[in-house]
Amino acid sequence: MKQFRAAIVFLFAFALFADVTLAQCEMAVGKGTPAAEWDQAFSQDGPGWTGGDTTVSIELPNGDSAFFFSDSFIAEDPERLGDGAVFTNANGLRMRKPNCLPPICGPKPEVIHYVYNSIVIRSKDGKHLRTLTGPKDKYGYSTSYFKPKSSDPHHMYWLGDPIIVETEGTKKIWIFLNEWDVARPFDKAFWIKYRAQAIAQLDPETLAIEKIVDLRNKIDEAIWGISLWQNDKGELYIYGMRNEGEINGVKRSTLEAANRYKKLYVAKVDASKGLEYAANLKNWTAWNGRAFSRDLTARSSIIPAKDSISDELSIRRLNINGRPTFVMVTFDTSVGYSDWKDLYLYSACEPQGPFSSKNFVYRTPTAGQRKLPGMTASESLQTGMSVYNPHMHPQFIADGKLLLSYNSNLPFGAKPGDSIYADFYRPRFVWVPISGLKRD
Repeated sequence: MKQFRAAIVFLFAFALFADVTLAQCEMAVGKGTPAAEWDQAFSQDGPGWTGGDTTVSIELPNGDSAFFFSDSFIAEDPERLGDGAVFTNANGLRMRKPNCLPPICGPKPEVIHYVYNSIVIRSKDGKHLRTLTGPKDKYGYSTSYFKPKSSDPHHMYWLGDPIIVETEGTKKIWIFLNEWDVARPFDKAFWIKYRAQAIAQLDPETLAIEKIVDLRNKIDEAIWGISLWQNDKGELYIYGMRNEGEINGVKRSTLEAANRYKKLYVAKVDASKGLEYAANLKNWTAWNGRAFSRDLTARSSIIPAKDSISDELSIRRLNINGRPTFVMVTFDTSVGYSDWKDLYLYSACEPQGPFSSKNFVYRTPTAGQRKLPGMTASESLQTGMSVYNPHMHPQFIADGKLLLSYNSNLPFGAKPGDSIYADFYRPRFVWVPISGLKRD
C-alpha cells in the first residue's frame, strides 16, 4: 500500500511539474499590427535592391543587420535597360520600366531580369541600406551573391537560414543554400527541380564567402536549414521540412500540388568541429519523439499532427518573462496556397519542441489583394497576391513587441504584365506584442 501511495504521489507530482513546465512556455500574445516604418524602409527605388523574397536576417558583430533575400530585383548603377529600378508615377504608383515587350512577352510588357539571391546590410542606426550581389555580367547587370559550382546557368541557390556560429574556435556566418534547376527560356510550362543543398561559410565582419560545402549523405529531399539555433555546447540545431501527403486525403489541382501537410523536423550536429564535419549527415542525429537518434529515417515531426507549416519559417529562442522560450512563426498552410493568410506563433520549452502551444497573431490584408497604392479605378493586378515565407527579426525587439515579416508575390499562373508593378514583390512587416518579451 505504501508503494502504491508513493507511486500515486510521484505521478501527481510529475503531472503537476509537466503542467507548470507547459505553462512556463505558453505566451500571452496580442494582436499584430502593420509595421509601417519597416514597410517604408524596404520600399526602395534604387540603386541596389528594390524587391525580393525570403527576408531572413541576423545581427552582425558591429550592430548592423544583414537581410538575406532569394530572388531579388536590383536597380543597377548606372541604370540598365529594364533593370530593377523603380519610379513613381503621377498617381503615386510605384512601377518598373519594362525590358520585354510584345510580341515576345505579349500581350503586355514585363520586367524579367532579377538575381537569384542578394544581401542587404541595414546600418545600426537604420539610416542606410547597402546591397551585396555578385559581380556584374558583361551587360552591366548584377549576378547572384551565392552561385552553385555547376556551369549550367539554370542552376541557382535560394537561401535558407543564416546564423553566427562558434566553430573551430572562431565565429563565422553559416547559411544553408538550396540548389534548384529552373525552367529554361521558352519552356511551355513552369517547372523547377530540386538538386541539392549546401552550407556557405562567411566572414562575419566582411560577409565575404570563404567556402561553400555540399551536404553529403542526404537520405531524401527534406529541406534542411529552414531555421537554425546553436547552444552553448556548440551543438547546431537544424530544422527541416518535408511535404508528407495530401491534406485530409484530398488531392489538389496541379496549381496547388505543393499544398500538402508540411511537417517540421529537427536534427543536430557538433558545429564546433567545423563546416566539413557539420555538412556530413552521417554526423547528425534527429529527434525521433523521445531522443536524438543516428537513424535519420526515424525522425518525428515536432508540430501537432494536423498542422502544416510554411516552406520557410523562423524559430528563435526568446526571453519571455525571464525564461528562455523557443518561438516559431509560420503561416497555416493546411489550406490551399491562395488561402494562406493567417500567421501563428508557436512556443515550446525545448528546441525539439513539441511546438504545441499555438497563438493566432495576424491575418494579412495582402492575401488576394489586387489593388496597389496609386492604382486608378481602371488599374489592378490580374490575379490576387499570395503571401508566404514568414520570418522573425528579434534583434529589433522593442517595447515588448516582436518584429515579423512575410513576403508577397503573384501566385503561380500569374498573368503577364503584372511584373511592372513594384509593390507586389517585397517584404511586409508586422509588430506582435508578447507579454514579458525582452531582448536578450
